[in-house]
Amino acid sequence: MQELKKHSIGKRTLKILEDLAEALIPSGGPDYPGARDIGLVEKLIERVSIFPRVLTALKIFAWAWEFAPLCFLKFRLFTWMKPEKQLKFLEAWEKSRLMSRRWLIMLTKGIFMAGFYNQPLVWEKIGYEPGKCFRAMQDGERR
Repeated sequence: MQELKKHSIGKRTLKILEDLAEALIPSGGPDYPGARDIGLVEKLIERVSIFPRVLTALKIFAWAWEFAPLCFLKFRLFTWMKPEKQLKFLEAWEKSRLMSRRWLIMLTKGIFMAGFYNQPLVWEKIGYEPGKCFRAMQDGERR
């Protein structure tokens, strides 16, 4: 947490990002370990914090998701919703007729999934071995 304070992400912004990550990659779900289990948000913030403008964009991105339910007459902030309602809200975006809403949810998923599948703990679960393809190419093996 000390590191996050240094980058002035803020507790509320951190909660928004954690709720989003948990809704997309739940703990105890099929992708165990989940986002909270591996500290996905902290790792994501640590990675982007070296680029101040990207960190600012991440904050704006988080707050846009926080206020998104208000724009569609849900009358609640994203973090005030129960986890089931958060999931339904995100699924509605995924199934929306508006292409821009589908793009935004896919962008959000892409950001979190890229960070998630870049963790060595997850590599073990999915059977990924770093460098295996490269070594196979060097040895002249073909599939």
